[in-house]
Amino acid sequence: MNSEINIVIPSVQLSAELIYCLKKLNNQTYKNFFVTIVLDFNNKIKLPKLKYKLNTLISKKKNMSYKRNLGVKKFKSDLIAFLDSDAYPHKNWLNVADNFTSKNLHSKTIFGGPSIPFPKQRYTEMLCHYAKRSFYVTGYLNFRKYKSKSRYCDWIEACCMFMNRDLYLKNGGMNIKKYLGEDKELIQRMKQNDSSVKVFFTSKLFIYHKERSIKKFLLQKMVFGSDLFNIVRLSKEIRTLQPILPLLILSLFILLIFINIELKTKLLLMLTFLILVQSIIIVDVIKYLKGLKKIALTLVLINLANIAFATGSFIAFLGLKNFINRKAYLMSRQDN
Repeated sequence: MNSEINIVIPSVQLSAELIYCLKKLNNQTYKNFFVTIVLDFNNKIKLPKLKYKLNTLISKKKNMSYKRNLGVKKFKSDLIAFLDSDAYPHKNWLNVADNFTSKNLHSKTIFGGPSIPFPKQRYTEMLCHYAKRSFYVTGYLNFRKYKSKSRYCDWIEACCMFMNRDLYLKNGGMNIKKYLGEDKELIQRMKQNDSSVKVFFTSKLFIYHKERSIKKFLLQKMVFGSDLFNIVRLSKEIRTLQPILPLLILSLFILLIFINIELKTKLLLMLTFLILVQSIIIVDVIKYLKGLKKIALTLVLINLANIAFATGSFIAFLGLKNFINRKAYLMSRQDN
């Protein structure tokens, strides 16, 4: 089909990570594309030699929704692709996307693939990836964290997303008032506007995505927890209610601490409850991990991630959600 593709990458500035991403895009086997970066400001760092056209837009201090909308509206193309500044795709990424458009998918299909870690990540960063592989951190959407089977699904992340440009503009683009969950909200709105809109996930469109440090991973989970009731979509499927578990479990544990019963009985109940929860998580983790040390450290990080998530939910109840969304989330995305 040879679709013209606009790869839109939002970023604060020309960071080392963004420059690395731009260099990696030189390796694409598909050539009918250009890249649009949308920055808060131009810090005028010298760019490496690029084999494709690069457009630079300055949005000033705006969120990613605003930047993506600007990048799409400003330049015409057949397809748009969203990519994060701390990620890069495999060399046949655009080729696969063009083939899907011409052979497999209709013009109302949004499609993308998984984000897997960089080939050389630090051990602590890999632990964050292992934690995200667990159902008890990312729920039924954990299939997006590795090269799982292709499927139609509810939504995909904007770090690796393709769609027809006209479809995006027809639906008004992303909600510029949202600082997180903007990709999910967009797709839900598009489906409400047109029931024929579908979402397709395939491992053939995988990207390499830099993992956060443990500190920033936990900060990110706290931010996501603050958006709990927007994340949870009421459905007949029990699996979609998984994000409630961290808050529910933490609340039950706190209740056990303050319940007025004999101390010995209280400690026994707390220990039993703790062992039960850990056993359930371990059963999930050993499906994809081997090695006692790796499993143990991943288990600890999963618990910390869920505590952070539940803490975010509690803070949201105190009316501090906007502060978390705008400040903490930006901190969690800044270069190490």
